[in-house]
Amino acid sequence: TYSASGVTIDKDITLNGQESTVIDGGGSWDPILNITQNADGATIQNIELINANNGINGYGASNLTLQNLDVNNIGISQPNKDGQNNTGINLSTVDGFQILNSNISNVGRKGIGVGDTNGGTVSGVTVNGVNLAAQHPQNHDAAGVKFFNTTNVTIKDSNFSDINAHAIWNDTTTGTTIENNTVQDVGSDFLAPDFNTGVGSINGIYNEKSPNSKVNNNNVTAIDGFTAFNATEFTTQTQSLGDNNFSSQELGTTDYYVNEEAEKLVAITENPAEANFNLFAADYNSQMSG
Repeated sequence: TYSASGVTIDKDITLNGQESTVIDGGGSWDPILNITQNADGATIQNIELINANNGINGYGASNLTLQNLDVNNIGISQPNKDGQNNTGINLSTVDGFQILNSNISNVGRKGIGVGDTNGGTVSGVTVNGVNLAAQHPQNHDAAGVKFFNTTNVTIKDSNFSDINAHAIWNDTTTGTTIENNTVQDVGSDFLAPDFNTGVGSINGIYNEKSPNSKVNNNNVTAIDGFTAFNATEFTTQTQSLGDNNFSSQELGTTDYYVNEEAEKLVAITENPAEANFNLFAADYNSQMSG
């Protein structure tokens, strides 16, 4: 077991844990591992990461591989609704990433978040115990896995349980593939934040404002009053919906727009670097605590 945080990976290396290797962040405000744009092609594998604000924060490193990881006890003791905090694995501008065969558990806000990225895969991941204390609003940025402003990313062969938020949230993306995933008992752990009375429900898979998505062979159950699969109107128009086992579903639901024109523009911009979230960022962030 190593006691460390703020460890910077800034070159193409493989960080390979020995049997039962643990890095304990000691409750640090820094991510345990911080991966920079100079780490194209790096691999992090066979390590348990515990006890920090974020487990891994990656920015700008293409072809990054994260595999055989156990990320737990993240963002529990110091809730922070600003920025990308309290997240197991947070990646931004990481074209061609892979997150494989890993466990994410006991996380205050979000298991995995990927934004502003073209191409990548999440596969063989188990996510459970996210946002159970309702420290973050489910209509803002809490999730088991969330994609935002991505193109051609895939989530497959993964399992979700005990998620007090959308288990898979595909938000304002293009060409996402969602297949062979299992989500259990959506809503059984639902607790709305006491600071946000606007939160009313969560979904197993929430496919929001995301054209040309493919949804196939997923198995999702939800308790009464909650929805296994929800695709908003803008998504439903171009979505490929295959053979899934959903205990309930809603198609063509109302998109929540703070700025309809700007959000649609971002959703259909296939190069994430050209999209401009700032067109509606202020309006969006203002409703986080409302």
